Amino acid sequence: MRVRLLPSNLSDPGRLQPLTTFLLDGTVAIDGGSLGYALNTQDQLRVREIVITHSHNDHIASLPIFVAEVFPFLSQPVVVHGTHEVIESLRAHVFNDAIWPDFHTIPLTHGDGPGLRYVEIEAGVPFDLHGMRMTPIAVNHVVPTVALAVEGRGATVLFTSDTYHTEEVWRAANRLDRLDAVFVDVSYPNEMEELAAASKHLTPQGLNLELAKLTRRAPVYAYHLKPQFRERVIAQLVGLGRPDVAVAEIGRDYVFGEEKTGAILPA
Repeated sequence: MRVRLLPSNLSDPGRLQPLTTFLLDGTVAIDGGSLGYALNTQDQLRVREIVITHSHNDHIASLPIFVAEVFPFLSQPVVVHGTHEVIESLRAHVFNDAIWPDFHTIPLTHGDGPGLRYVEIEAGVPFDLHGMRMTPIAVNHVVPTVALAVEGRGATVLFTSDTYHTEEVWRAANRLDRLDAVFVDVSYPNEMEELAAASKHLTPQGLNLELAKLTRRAPVYAYHLKPQFRERVIAQLVGLGRPDVAVAEIGRDYVFGEEKTGAILPA
C-alpha cells in the first residue's frame, strides 16, 4: 500500500501543512483539503473515490476545485464517501449552487448521470474501495469525525483523522490482524494543551498518553502539525524518546506491505 500526504503550502510545500489529504495507491483520497491543487491533471484523473473523515474546511477546502477540474474529462462520477453529517454539510454548505455548483445535479458530458455521487458510510461498518477494505471508527473531535483502518495490498494502515483523547480507535487497532503504521493528528505543542483540548487535537504529551492504549508495535507518523508551531511540536515529539514516533514527511511515498513495510520512497 502506497501512502502519500499531499503538500498544501505553496511557499514551503515540504514542511508546512495547513490542509490534509492522503493519497492511497494514487487512486483513493482520504480527505480533500489539498486534493484540488497538489496533483497534476493526469494524477487527478486517476482519483475517483474520496473518503471525507469530517466536514472541517482544512479537510474539504479544495474538494470543489478538484471536482470542477476533472469534470470535463469524466465518463463516470467522482464518488465522495462520508458519514451522513459530512454529506449533509457538503450538500448544504459547499455544493449548493451558491458557494459552488451542485455537481450532484449536473450531467456528465461524456457519460451517464451526474458528475458527483455521494455514498454514505457509518462508523463500525466496513466498505471496500479499489481492493482495500476501510473501516470507519468514531473519534473525539468537535464535529462528527471518523478514523479509517485501511486493509489491503498486504498491509494495514490506521489514519486517526483529527482527534483528541479517544478510546475506540485504539481498541479497534488492537483487534486488527496486522498493523503496519499509524498516521495520527498531533497539532499543538504541549504548552497549548488548553487550546488542544478546546479544539480537540493532540499534543506530543497527549499522543504519548494515547499510544499507551496501543498494545502492539507499529511505526507512528504524526501529521496535522500547525505550521506556526511545527518546530516546537517536532522538538517535543523527539523529546518523547520514542523510536516508534516520527513526523510524516509531506509529499513522500510510504510503502507498506509484506515486502517493503515502512519503506520511504521518493515522490
